[in-house]
Amino acid sequence: MLLLFLASPCRSQDQNWQIAGTVYDEAGKALPSVTVYLNNTSLGTSTDKAGNFRINVPARYKKAELVASFVGYKPEVKLLQATPDRTANVVFKLDLNNTIREVIIKGKRDKHWRRKWRIFNNGLLGDSPFARQCTILNPESITLGLDEATGRVTATSTEPVLIENLALGYRIRFHMNKFESDGKKTFLSGYKFFESLLADNPEKQQKQLRNRDIAFKDSFRNFLVALSKNNLEANGIEMFTMKTTREFYLTKIPLEREVINGNFTPVTADSVCVFDKTRGNFILHSRYPLLVFQRRLYNSASVFSDYPFKYSQIVLPNAYCLFTDNGWLVTPNGITIHDAWAREGFAEMLPIDHPLPGDDTPQTPVASIQNTRQVKETADLKLPTIESQQTLLDKEGLLQPAAKQDDGLVKPDYVLSVSESDNSGSVFDLLKRIPGLRVTFDGASNTYKVHFTENNTNINASGSFDNTVALMLDKVFYSGAETVVPILNSLTVRDIKSISAVRYGNSAAFGARGSNGILVITTNK
Repeated sequence: MLLLFLASPCRSQDQNWQIAGTVYDEAGKALPSVTVYLNNTSLGTSTDKAGNFRINVPARYKKAELVASFVGYKPEVKLLQATPDRTANVVFKLDLNNTIREVIIKGKRDKHWRRKWRIFNNGLLGDSPFARQCTILNPESITLGLDEATGRVTATSTEPVLIENLALGYRIRFHMNKFESDGKKTFLSGYKFFESLLADNPEKQQKQLRNRDIAFKDSFRNFLVALSKNNLEANGIEMFTMKTTREFYLTKIPLEREVINGNFTPVTADSVCVFDKTRGNFILHSRYPLLVFQRRLYNSASVFSDYPFKYSQIVLPNAYCLFTDNGWLVTPNGITIHDAWAREGFAEMLPIDHPLPGDDTPQTPVASIQNTRQVKETADLKLPTIESQQTLLDKEGLLQPAAKQDDGLVKPDYVLSVSESDNSGSVFDLLKRIPGLRVTFDGASNTYKVHFTENNTNINASGSFDNTVALMLDKVFYSGAETVVPILNSLTVRDIKSISAVRYGNSAAFGARGSNGILVITTNK
């Protein structure tokens, strides 16, 4: 999900700051009982009878994504900078959510309802044992759609989805912008507010707190925290770079053989993670996909005969992503995660303000720590300037530096107009309107195939031939099915500002890499 999150570059002794304001409706009338919160946190409140609110924000949060949410209205979001010397004043004006109201009144429990609900429920909550203690409190507000040809389930809701997680002691308010799942891969985005729901019984409460620690310890977020502190080993984490990405293997193989053959290379935290003093954030960087093992967690189904542990694959299409010292992504840059961490859901989800181990005492800002165990700073990173670095992912999954592209050399053969009525469909529905572009769902691999019909004849020549159309997204070029299709799947139609197609892609700008044709997409940044 591509969202902005709270940024907390350090845990200093600065002064807390406050946000205050009022929420109105379209007619300018004050709205009481509106939930106003900092996205992905447990920090929030409700407006009073006069529509006013006030939130106290801890000093370590230098930015805040403030959300106002009320049933029947579209949520409004404002990104704020810290104002330690004064109160940040905000005015929200909420519009009625007429679009969803028009779509909602349909028979939800048709013959496919149980199948759709199972896919939705599993995709939203994840496959953790904690999921058994989670309940969706307002299922009647959710409308499910099913593409029978692809098995893809979509979901919309007339109000925030309320999730009661008794395992972790939270009631989560999820304002869902997008949900798509085929039962194996799930794409969702939205705004989240965590209300504490700890049990009154001391014994049950302690169990919930222990479960929170377990959920954090096993999470992708903890991996990022361990990276920033350069203590992967203490967390039972081992990491390799991969020259190829795979979905994975048909039979079990020894990891040792992959290392000997040079397919996998062991890497340390400080070789793929640096601290950026300018931004106050960390940078995870790699020209190759990463394979991460959690050696504390046994996995009998592991494809590695000599490594029976849970593992996850991390692909960085732009070769880097930014995250905070408490493990929250700031600039995801299209990052895709496969396997264990890809199956994390709301059953294991914690708010960003959940205290990390050792958070009970004030900490020294990361930038000032002089410790040989700390990751390197950006000055020590012998790479091109990361902000301007573009990359290409070739068909073997190998990332290569991209040459600068001249937009004038990309001459579209077809420009697709995007209207408000297209927002109810998926990006793949939109692409089907491009002449000559074939969009199909492959049930064997549970993924889409997107290619021009002129290239279809090449499939018979080699079963491994990848004729997926290339993608230039916001002036960054991608190729190969394993990269292009997940990126397309992560977009919503509302994300797209313009879309065009270069049907015959052997252009001076891209050469052979564009020979399958090119989709050119610009998003609403």
